[in-house]
Amino acid sequence: MNEEEVKKDAESISMKQKIIDFLLGRQAEKEEEQGEITESFIKYVQSERPYKLAAAFFFVILVFFIGIPMWYLTTSTYRAPFPTFPSNRSITVSTRINFAITSDLLVEDVEKLMKELETNMTTKEVVSPLEFQWTTKYLGVRNFEQLEQDHSVDVEEDKEFFEVFVALVPEKDWTHYSATRVQLGIGKWNFIQWPVKTEEKQKASSRVTELVSETLIDIPHLNSIVRRDLRQKMQPWQIAALPLSHQKRLVWDSAPLATSYHIQVIHLHENTEISKESLKKQEITTKALRKFAEKVKGVTRVEVSSEHLWDFEPTMQFLAKDVQERWTLTHEAMEELIKKVDSQMQTSLEQETVLRFVILETTEPVVVLDETGEDIHGVAVASWGAVLTRNEATESKAIAAIRIQMGMDAELSIGWHRPPVAVCQWEIARARLRASVDNAMRAASAIRALDQLAQKISNIAINNDVADRATRAVRILDDVVRPGRVLNFERLLEARRLADSANNDHSLLAMLYFPMDQRTAVLIPLAVPIILPIGKLIYSIAMVLYRGFI
Repeated sequence: MNEEEVKKDAESISMKQKIIDFLLGRQAEKEEEQGEITESFIKYVQSERPYKLAAAFFFVILVFFIGIPMWYLTTSTYRAPFPTFPSNRSITVSTRINFAITSDLLVEDVEKLMKELETNMTTKEVVSPLEFQWTTKYLGVRNFEQLEQDHSVDVEEDKEFFEVFVALVPEKDWTHYSATRVQLGIGKWNFIQWPVKTEEKQKASSRVTELVSETLIDIPHLNSIVRRDLRQKMQPWQIAALPLSHQKRLVWDSAPLATSYHIQVIHLHENTEISKESLKKQEITTKALRKFAEKVKGVTRVEVSSEHLWDFEPTMQFLAKDVQERWTLTHEAMEELIKKVDSQMQTSLEQETVLRFVILETTEPVVVLDETGEDIHGVAVASWGAVLTRNEATESKAIAAIRIQMGMDAELSIGWHRPPVAVCQWEIARARLRASVDNAMRAASAIRALDQLAQKISNIAINNDVADRATRAVRILDDVVRPGRVLNFERLLEARRLADSANNDHSLLAMLYFPMDQRTAVLIPLAVPIILPIGKLIYSIAMVLYRGFI
């Protein structure tokens, strides 16, 4: 190695050393060492050293223990705590079946029936978390005529049980048609024709079990509500195992129940002069629906409005004459009619389920045909409304359609008879029970959905107001949904509204567009320039502490 190479190596080494000394702050110390340092200067430096170390120490504390936590707190999403409703918590319906007889001869039969009924009801399929607690009560001998005349409409909720009322009537006292085995009442009482023959009594006992489970309480519909809220699909074999009457109404039972409905009665007019008689008939239809709304106000709020579409020309656009020279509305034409009405009616109603009842106001009678070409009185479309024609039965068919939409209709077996009224008291009680279960399930599902959102989305904001509404909903559920107490309709409705408002609050989206990578991008330009000085300060403090201990 010659002298030039040695000089180059020395220059490169010295250059590297200079860079290191500059980064570590040693360059100034070396320059100071080349000059003469007085004793007073040394003492001054030594006296200032503790202050420099203290300043460096507090600067590190300021950055790491105050600056970084403050950055995290000011940029992190605020999460107010709230409780949740456990998914394994059961919803218990305490049910009491009250029996009365109209003759002393049925005392032994009713006692035996009550024991059999409690056993039979426990074998019914109930979807978890829904549970039933069954009990029976004998109310003694009552007068048949007085029970039939009991048409009370007010719903009295017991504090401990959901109650149904069944009366056994011997054949000799039965005033209805002899082939009618079950007579549903207008009030709370329902009547069973009790036979004399022993072999027929077992069939009558089965009718009582079916009456309580399938009609007065409607367990299959409650199961459909629970499955819908839990997102459980029914297997084909489960559908096939259902009775034929329940298979027909499975679509309606699966439709969500609303807390309020707005019915738009839409009259489709031809391009002809409207008579005063026709206008009166249209007003009668609206009044009939409003009377029905008044009867069910204890279950749900129903508002009725009337709309008119003029020059719609349904005869020319959607109706056709069949071989009998009748104007008919086919199934395909009805689908086009619904689409045309939807395009014409733009609703701005909020927080209500809108049902459109389309009535064809034609001068000549119109017959509606189903998909097989058979005559029907009208069509009810799930979660949409109904299509009806103008005739003498328009009001009754409109009420039947709203009953179907609200889940109040039921398929009755042969030999069962329901009185020809808009709504019975036991139907109102059943609808309140159904709505209570639905509100409890919907409220619990909304609270759990909000909790899952908070767990899965790191930057979703939950403010104090949202957390307070969720907390109040959970408290109501904890207080109401427990064994030994009847499901309180009003309180569960409040819990559902609180839970839905908390789960759909617009403030949850406040910070969804400011995720962690954007918050880090804001911090990097501020943090990078001070990383190196802070690292040097930490090194200096560590060396001083190390030398002090050694």
